[in-house]
Amino acid sequence: MTNEHCPGFESNKSLAEVKLKCPACGTEFGIFSDETEKTAKCPDCGVAVDPKTAKA
Repeated sequence: MTNEHCPGFESNKSLAEVKLKCPACGTEFGIFSDETEKTAKCPDCGVAVDPKTAKA
C-alpha cells in the first residue's frame, strides 16, 4: 500500500457539501462548494435551482 492519491486529490480535498432545497418540490440535496456559481438541477423533479437562493 502506498500513500499516493489519485490525480486531482489536492485540488478537491478542500471541497465541502452545500445543502440546497428545491423551491418547486422541497427535495433537499447537496452539491459541492465549487459548484455554487452554476445552476443546479433538482434530482427529483428536474427544476433548475439557483444555489445562491435555495440553501437549505
